[in-house]
Amino acid sequence: MDFIETAQYNAPASSVAAGSSSQASLPPPWRQYQHPNGDIYFHHREHRLITPDNIYDPEILEYILEAREDHLQCLAGDPGSSRLPSDYELVISDVSDTAATIRMYSRSATEAYTWTEENGLVTKSREHFWSHVAEYPSHHPQLPPNTEAEFARALENAKQAIADGAVFPFTERQIDQIIARYQNLTALRSQGRSTTPSLAWLIGAVMPLDAVGRRVDDDNLQAMINGIQ
Repeated sequence: MDFIETAQYNAPASSVAAGSSSQASLPPPWRQYQHPNGDIYFHHREHRLITPDNIYDPEILEYILEAREDHLQCLAGDPGSSRLPSDYELVISDVSDTAATIRMYSRSATEAYTWTEENGLVTKSREHFWSHVAEYPSHHPQLPPNTEAEFARALENAKQAIADGAVFPFTERQIDQIIARYQNLTALRSQGRSTTPSLAWLIGAVMPLDAVGRRVDDDNLQAMINGIQ
């Protein structure tokens, strides 16, 4: 259960990827963000575009922008893509001159999507959406709508269901630890601390709590419980 205690608060921006920033300037209007676990990713607000790939490399950046343009053209030619919410974000990763991995997410709809020429636009399971929230938690100042209320209900329902003999991805003790970490983060938030990235990581990694048979990696879970000091 490593990930629960590591989810505590945002590291200072000045500590983020000092080596990369000293070698090259970040191309505007891209911004660099740090995950509470230390990972770096990049966000282009106008394009609603996220990438973990190294955009300090001009060639990588060119591949990302070309992949975005090609993907938007594909969406434009598919009438079914009109059901995409207007706030959807693209995540483009693992780019090369011949391929890229592209995923789409909507915070307002709390949904994840993929598009292929064969199947068109496909809505993925809620687990894909929550994984996105956990993987890229730092570029929005607020959590997705109704996230905390859904999370609190899920924890309460899980504790009751486990007491009744149901099987969940977490033990009752682990759920108590998750609740304690959530309460700690919200207390820090009430003191003016920036805890949205850590809350998003915690909630996204735990949800959907009703997905029986899914298991969060124990080492990752423990990192979040232990916390960044």
